[in-house]
Amino acid sequence: MSDNKSIVVLKFGGTSVTKLKRWQQIVRIVKQRLGQGYKVAIVHSAKSGVTNLLDQFCATQDIQFIDKVCQSITQLADELQLTVNIQEYLSELCAYSEKTQLDSYDIAKILSFGELMTHVIACKFLAKHLSIKSLDPKKIFISQIDDNRADATKILSAKCSIKSIKMTQDCIIIPGFIAANTTGNTVVLGRGGSDTSASYLAVALAARRIEIWTDVHGIFSANPHVVASARLIEKIGYEEAREIAASGGKVLHPRCILPAELDNIPIHIYNSQDMSANGTVIKKGYESTTPRVRAINVRHKITLISMDSINMWHQAGFMGKIFGVFAQMGVSIDIVVTAQTNVTVSIDQADNVITNGILATLKHKLLPFCTVIIYKNCSAVTLVGYRMRALLGQIAPIISNFAEQRIYLTSQASNDLNISIVVDEDQADKLVIALHDSLIADNTNQDGFGATWEQLITRQTDKPATPPTWWQTSQHKLLKLAQKHSPCYVYNQSTILQQISLLKSLKGIDKIFFAMKANPNAEVLRIMYANGIAIETVSPGEIKRVQDSISSIAQDDILFTPNFAAIEEYQAALEQGYHVTIDNKSILQDYPQVFSNQNIFLRLDPGHGSGHHRYVRTAGEHSKFGIHASELNAVKQLCDEHNITIKGLHAHTGSGILDHQNWFRTINYLTSKLKIFCDVKIINIGGGMGVTENPFDQGLSMGELDKILLSFKQKYPQLKFWMEPGRFLVANAGVLLAKVTQTKLKGNSGYIGLETGMNSLIRPSLYGAWHNIVNLSRLDAELDFRATIVGPICETGDILGVDRKVPFSSAGDVFLIANCGAYGYSMASRYNLREPAQEIFFHSFLNQ
Repeated sequence: MSDNKSIVVLKFGGTSVTKLKRWQQIVRIVKQRLGQGYKVAIVHSAKSGVTNLLDQFCATQDIQFIDKVCQSITQLADELQLTVNIQEYLSELCAYSEKTQLDSYDIAKILSFGELMTHVIACKFLAKHLSIKSLDPKKIFISQIDDNRADATKILSAKCSIKSIKMTQDCIIIPGFIAANTTGNTVVLGRGGSDTSASYLAVALAARRIEIWTDVHGIFSANPHVVASARLIEKIGYEEAREIAASGGKVLHPRCILPAELDNIPIHIYNSQDMSANGTVIKKGYESTTPRVRAINVRHKITLISMDSINMWHQAGFMGKIFGVFAQMGVSIDIVVTAQTNVTVSIDQADNVITNGILATLKHKLLPFCTVIIYKNCSAVTLVGYRMRALLGQIAPIISNFAEQRIYLTSQASNDLNISIVVDEDQADKLVIALHDSLIADNTNQDGFGATWEQLITRQTDKPATPPTWWQTSQHKLLKLAQKHSPCYVYNQSTILQQISLLKSLKGIDKIFFAMKANPNAEVLRIMYANGIAIETVSPGEIKRVQDSISSIAQDDILFTPNFAAIEEYQAALEQGYHVTIDNKSILQDYPQVFSNQNIFLRLDPGHGSGHHRYVRTAGEHSKFGIHASELNAVKQLCDEHNITIKGLHAHTGSGILDHQNWFRTINYLTSKLKIFCDVKIINIGGGMGVTENPFDQGLSMGELDKILLSFKQKYPQLKFWMEPGRFLVANAGVLLAKVTQTKLKGNSGYIGLETGMNSLIRPSLYGAWHNIVNLSRLDAELDFRATIVGPICETGDILGVDRKVPFSSAGDVFLIANCGAYGYSMASRYNLREPAQEIFFHSFLNQ
């Protein structure tokens, strides 16, 4: 065997090592490379989901997470028909559960177990098909000594020195993410650090190239879950790729590119679910040569530190003093903007372990030099490209449209490769869409760009089989309905009943309320109540709608959860015997006589929000909902003084949530407050259960959610668990039908106008929400026209869908917008004095 064969490093991410089918693909890829004459070095991540479980174990030291890790790893081994021994790791985890407090080294070792347990499976499975040798990453990757960052950051997001090694075998394998310090303690490379492991290994082996096999096709011009028209970047230079990764691109860990660049090792990114598709190649010679924007990214959860002092003006050494404080605390700075009497910097949590305690200490140490204001939960929108200053004339008009919103700072990189704009989190996605539409989507012929995300996802050969929706099977009947009644919302009763059945299958839930603000249609309310679903309301108007629609409804089946409402509303609901929730200490202080001797719910703020957009995240200090943890003891005292019984605790963190662990965090927080509110008999976990918008997105795992619920019911048998979903019950049951009025082609931009727009469906304009849009009249026709779907309202923002592939359409064609059964008609208006779409029940139309 010759030792001078070219070496290729193959890195496989968490989703690529999760199922038998994926491992079979790995074997095919490895054999293909070996057949091409390469030696192969494999780097792999932990099985998808395992690191998250270990993270939660570190936060709670709850042994239930050890059981879940064991179950996940064992499930994979069983699917691969392997017998593996992971008892060593499970025993260590159990020992860690007994420790009083975990330090950073403990956390690093615990997190490494995900890769190590997956590695046991990987070695056994691949040994059946290949001659392969395992390497220990702690003997190859040693963390740098000259690292001035905070200790926790050095341990949990380590940077390593690289030493050359020889590869004598044709195929080796190594777990990613893991390294050691000079004393042999385990350190890790940060979330996503397996990419960096692959880059380090490629340099150590002097490899020919690195191949990153993941669940996406490569680097895109924007986050495709925000901008469906985002385009694959097929060719790009190292420096621009580094800027994209560092500015929020999720495909590659930012730190993995520089080692490959320094040794001129190309990086290829491929989709393991679409092996024949083009990917992204990062390589010398693929740099841009003319001014252009390559990508527009967002980094959320940016913290800004604004420092003001008149003394900084013309004072030598001032900047050195304040930056010395950051250096002393090991906090790295991202963006710096200066004025005569102000310096504002941003801190990116991707490269810093930032806690409230660290921020408080930082502020305390800066106060001798300046006044300090800290802005949390900002977002940095970054445009990455070449000679960006030359594009300012194109960028400025787009940003000017956001003049009414707060722009905290703008920054131009000294290398002219990026421009960053820091805004409130709720404006970030809107700004990205506007910038992408003008600077990238409108310039479709730029070299280096490939297909859009929509085009790639529809050609994906490994896409999950999805049954046809109710509206697909009812195409002709809906077309007949639309000819007479469009524009109209159409609701399908059988879909509502299916969703009710799905929720009622949750054994861990004792009572379900429908959040009627999602759809207050009287017939919808009657269907809910007839099938055992109670009603949650937020206004006197909603209570009256329930009373008018369901004359037989019991008092116990109405829940009133207002926010910043007049005291008369609470008083009326209590007098009628309904369940009432309050979420503000001051209302108890100001009106104790109203609540005295009453049994009520408290809505708490668990301190974190979830969901697809800031406006639907209903927890955290930037949300108006819920009682802050710091006020709970004072609320308890008020309740005791006025004989107010807290019968239930409630939290609702947002909408569109697809992560079942959100409810673990919520219930864990609520039950932790039982020691304050000892009379509590009910835990209301809220709603927010996500609905899949794209046919290829994975939905919420109801089985996993029920496991969480049942684990808490077992732990707290005295409690009843309630929930109050809205959109989950009705979104898929509704569609909006509207006829085409006009089509237009402006340069390379196509537009299709419908007879109704944001007056009927405002979610795309308000939240940037994505709805599936089809030409129902030409459902099976070729998607040969790219257009933005708009309405007739005199607003630039009257957009229902951006850059969609549809058949060439004509006036009179019927378009269908899916998932409109929630927050469609209920949020509609008569703006421009245009009537919104009417509501029709599908079964009523069929019975005519």
